[in-house]
Amino acid sequence: MTKNKLYELIVSRRSIRFFKQKNVPLSVIKKAINCARLAPSAANLQFLEYLVIKRNDIKEKVFGCLRFAAYIAPKRNPPIDKRPDFYIVMLINKERSGAPNLRDIGVSAQNIMLSLLSSRVGSCWLQNIDRNSLTAILNIGENFEIDSVIAAGFPKERPKLEDDSKNIKYWLDNSGRLHVPKRSLKDVLHYNNI
Repeated sequence: MTKNKLYELIVSRRSIRFFKQKNVPLSVIKKAINCARLAPSAANLQFLEYLVIKRNDIKEKVFGCLRFAAYIAPKRNPPIDKRPDFYIVMLINKERSGAPNLRDIGVSAQNIMLSLLSSRVGSCWLQNIDRNSLTAILNIGENFEIDSVIAAGFPKERPKLEDDSKNIKYWLDNSGRLHVPKRSLKDVLHYNNI
């Protein structure tokens, strides 16, 4: 019996905040954006667009608008030699939807992160953003709204999954390895009734 590769990919995915300083090919990024555009979309409005930032001078400005790992900040703010190779800014095109369904964003982001991981590229989906500054830096027009940013690159860390139904805060052990608690399957799976 062969392993289910998609399942293995999903259960191995963790947020990565430290990255190798190694170039991710544009073909890998395009593949991830293609997976995002093919994600389910409520009423098929397809209101999401994606701005990829790879240029060093712009990446430095983008980095200043992002906040990483709030529970253990500033310990997991990537130092300059561990910063992402690129960013994907997830944009809502307000002309396509005045009231966008946020489920579209979640499934699209997950498609991006899994596609990247299939090429051994790690990622971190960020919501803690100075959107006003980032909008100005990237010269984003009024018909677009920044939803989130995915920071990505080849991983320089291996966070460890912990089955823990009581805690939500991730932590660093004495060696600096990140531990990420997740509720156990037995605590979230119900059959026929609660």
